[in-house]
Parts: sequence; structure tokens; C-alpha cells
Amino acid sequence: MNDSYSNKNALIQKVLEEPYKFEFFQLVRLLEKALKERKPVGRYGVLPEEEIARFRSSLSFEFPASEVQEVRLNDDEIPEVTINFMGMLGLLGAMPIRYSELAAERARYGDTALWSFLDIFTHRAVSLFYRAWEKYKPAINYEHGNDNFTYYLFCLIGLGTDGLRPGRMGIDDEALLPYAGLIAQKPHSAVALKNIISDYFDVPVEVLQFQGEWIELGEENATKLGQSNNLLGVNAVIGTKIWDNQSKFRLRIGPIDFKKFQAFLPVGNAHKPLWEIIKFVVGIELDFDVQLKLKAKEVPSTILTTRAKRRPMLGWTSFLKSKPFTHDDEQLILKIKKTKGEKV
Repeated sequence: MNDSYSNKNALIQKVLEEPYKFEFFQLVRLLEKALKERKPVGRYGVLPEEEIARFRSSLSFEFPASEVQEVRLNDDEIPEVTINFMGMLGLLGAMPIRYSELAAERARYGDTALWSFLDIFTHRAVSLFYRAWEKYKPAINYEHGNDNFTYYLFCLIGLGTDGLRPGRMGIDDEALLPYAGLIAQKPHSAVALKNIISDYFDVPVEVLQFQGEWIELGEENATKLGQSNNLLGVNAVIGTKIWDNQSKFRLRIGPIDFKKFQAFLPVGNAHKPLWEIIKFVVGIELDFDVQLKLKAKEVPSTILTTRAKRRPMLGWTSFLKSKPFTHDDEQLILKIKKTKGEKV
């Protein structure tokens, strides 16, 4: 065994010593990862001597106990993988068995010319067989960075162009791909939003629909006597606000522990991802707020010191507590901050 290969890692050393313990496809993948300086097998425009391995037929007439019979290094330091399940020669070979017998007989006398010649075709056939298997395995193509499946999923959720990515929402865009089936369904349901948020943050979630709110009327929509919007029963409105009971919902998160509670606060690392995911799924049609439900046993006492492990934040974590809470606390409701034409 050559030190240059045995030192790659213990797993590759095991491949060389006990190849019969490895499934063929996984063995080739391990060689590709370990020998990155060489080219993958079966690619067009790549010479066989540049590839990570050479595939050979087995001349054994015994019942094959494994897919891979042997892995050894040839004179050019290239791993030679002898396989049992396909090729030109052998019990499962494409050629008539007489050719396998002839090649085996000549090999016993040190003449491997016929065997080596036919293995030229074996190597190419096995290489293309591996490439065909790899082509329809999205996880394998993802490792190589050339898969189309990820792009298709991005298209389903509305992020198919590079201009809409990367990191536009402050989270890893690929983190949304597991929910492509839910996001692609329109219109989005409360159950879909609940499942996405609950799974992404690993917290209990409840969606409370039809939460009423007062909506400020723009100056152009207000009633002005003798000027505009002054037809009774048509467009006249008393006041500068109207009550809307159908364009807002509340996302209740919890009960959760204090660590996760802090993460969802505006100063926490989960606050922006939460807001961005909700906006991405729901769109701009609906308003929302978030209610955090803290476990009763996790409610901290307020300690007025900067050295406190759980230093109080007024309005968020400054609880007036004289005895342990008996019920989960759900006082905190995080409102939508409204900027010019945008909800944050």
C-alpha cells in the first residue's frame, strides 16, 4: 500500500485493505472526495489516466460475495477497482464465458493482455453506469454544486432568479427549500404558516386569525364637508380611523423557555428571520403581530444590576415577580413597525 493514499484518511486506508465491505457507489464517492486532485470518472473530455480510478472485471468464477472484489494501486499510482457485478469478463460479464476462461488461463501464465484490453471497455461502461446513477441523485449533484433540482425548488417558492437571492431575508435561502411544497400552494393557509414557523424554529406555534385593528384613513379617504367623500351611505366616514376585523392575524409562539424567548425579541437573533419568513409566506396583504408565551417556571425575577445574568429589558423582560408564576406568561406582543410603505 502506498503511503500517499493510506495517509489520506483512515477510511480510504480501510477501502484499500477491505474493499469488499463497501458498496460500489459509495466507494467511488469516497475516492472522489479523497483524491480531489484527480478527475471524476465518466466525464467527457477526461482521459482515463486522469480519473480517480480504473475499473476492471473479475476473472473469478466463484459466487460473488460483494460488489467490489479488490482495490489496489497500479504502477501509475491509480486505484484499480475490481468489480463483480458487471463488465466484459467474469460470471456476470457481457462476453461469452469462454473468453473469461481464456483470459483467466492466460493470466495464470502472466499474460494479461486480453484481460487488460477488454477492461478498456469495462472501465468506460462502468464509469458511465456510475454517472447515470449519479445523474438522478439530487443529493450527489448538490455536493458537486451543479444540481438543477435546487434551482427548480427555488423557482417553486419564487426565488428562481439570482436577483432575489442571496440572503435577501437575512437567512440562508436554502433553509426555505424543505417547505417548498407548502410555499408553492396558493393561497397560503394558516396551517401552512404554522407548520413552517414551528419546524424552522422548533417551537410550538398557533395562528390566531381575524384579529381586529384600527386602520388610519389617508387624507384622501377622509370625509370633508363640501369637498370629498361626503355622500351618506356611499363614502361618508365619521372619524379618521376604521375598524378592520379581517386583515390581521396573530402568531402565538410558545410556551417556550427564556433562552428562546430572548431570541425572538427585537434584539435577538431569531427576530429578523421570523419577521422575514412571515412576510415572505404571507405577502403584503395582511398585517400581523407576534405574541410570545413564556413558560411559568422560566419567568425571571427583575434584578436591577448590569451584572445580572438575565438583565431586565423594560417592556420585554422586566417582570414584577414576588412569587413563582402559576401560569405561562403571554403579555408580550411584538407589533409591526411601520416605515414608509413597508412593514418590518
